[in-house]
Amino acid sequence: MKGHQRQRRLIITDTITFGINAIIRVRNGNDYDEIDITELAVLDGITATTAELNIMDGVTATAAEINANCDVLNEAVTATNVITAAETGTHFFLNTATAFVSTLPVVAAGLEYWFHIGATEPTTSHTVVTNASANVIVGNIATTEDALGSVATVTDADTISFIANKAVHGDFAHVWSDGTDWYLDGMCKVQDGMTTTSGRITYTRTTCRRPSTSASSPCVA
Repeated sequence: MKGHQRQRRLIITDTITFGINAIIRVRNGNDYDEIDITELAVLDGITATTAELNIMDGVTATAAEINANCDVLNEAVTATNVITAAETGTHFFLNTATAFVSTLPVVAAGLEYWFHIGATEPTTSHTVVTNASANVIVGNIATTEDALGSVATVTDADTISFIANKAVHGDFAHVWSDGTDWYLDGMCKVQDGMTTTSGRITYTRTTCRRPSTSASSPCVA
């Protein structure tokens, strides 16, 4: 077949060999999309079926968004930590007795982080603060210290504190953003082991027959 001749159907029964710099061009309107042969080479070894690949049809998430939701991200932290949006989904383990500050990024829909007290419990208070001290933390902190179940309701705060000599291994705070606020659900073993500042915090007590370990509900029905 001579160069630039059109072929409506081309059937290869044996082998087609491309040069190292070959490019496949696919007509797209008045232009062409190009596929480098080296890009196709990375597909070697894929075992997914056509049906399995078709599941991806219509997916609009970026690679970063898919990785953020699929990867299990753990990070042990022992010093000041300025958190980025790219770290969304990370579980931070605060694992030193000496206090330090973790700064959240600017609120953006879908961002979420977990903060856990590690095996080394704080003798000075760790803090998690909002970007530019914005009063955008709302939610609840629960404790299982007493059978009645105490819940702290947080409104318009800018700081979460893990209190020195009260926060213990396993206490945690989870924050998730809708693009406007950070929604907090936290759990601490000792009442006042976790607090918030620069906001309004109201303690309520619910009569329970059995205490729960859930941050969202201190009682078991």
